[in-house]
Amino acid sequence: MKSTLLILAVIPTFVLADDRPPIATDRPGFSDGSNLVGKGNLQIESGYFRTILNGGDAISFGDTLIRYGTSKNFEVRVIGLSYGFAPGSTQSFLDPSLGFKYRLQEGSASQPEITFIGQTTVPIGSHPIRANSYNPTAKIAWTKAVGTDTLGGNLVYSKNGPSGGHFDQAAISLFLSHPLNSRLALTPEIWGVNRVAAGGSGGAFASLAGTYLLSADTQIDLRIGSGFNQNRDGWFLQTGISWRF
Repeated sequence: MKSTLLILAVIPTFVLADDRPPIATDRPGFSDGSNLVGKGNLQIESGYFRTILNGGDAISFGDTLIRYGTSKNFEVRVIGLSYGFAPGSTQSFLDPSLGFKYRLQEGSASQPEITFIGQTTVPIGSHPIRANSYNPTAKIAWTKAVGTDTLGGNLVYSKNGPSGGHFDQAAISLFLSHPLNSRLALTPEIWGVNRVAAGGSGGAFASLAGTYLLSADTQIDLRIGSGFNQNRDGWFLQTGISWRF
């Protein structure tokens, strides 16, 4: 991890010649940020995710999030173009999701920025991973500047599972983004869910992510993490790239 971040740090730099603030993404953590892309901006975030489990690796490619700002305080979101490999050599396209993000409160020196995210899966993926059901999720995302750092987190409620087998899942997360310089930032994060699967117990997880700005509109990322119950949750690796147009 340290060697990879060192490589990112010495990538030739470019002048951040853009009137807009640098790109801010919802990847690569469990938490979504509170930021919006802004009116008229299109942002694409994509990558690779691998979970290493005792029963075999689970891998997904794409994991693409497309965001478009319709106003200062509202954006539409499409999550899709993901192809998954599950333990047992199961392969298929995953169900995409449709959603939105809406700013509930502007951030200031005394209060956090707060946004609401609503989304649902659409059961049009390939069998056998396809859920055959709409799985809705509601999130409250918040961030607060703490000196040069950013503290944030999510409150999440979802209904997950196939048709006839839905279960309620709640989650809470906390992260701290710490800039090492104008381009490179590290973000440790912890989160927990009340149940990992239907009828199962809860779980807790932690990760460390690094993000690097190639330009004001392009970011690459790397993240590694693990569940606290190694026998069940294993560990995971995530990497990707994001563009703003």
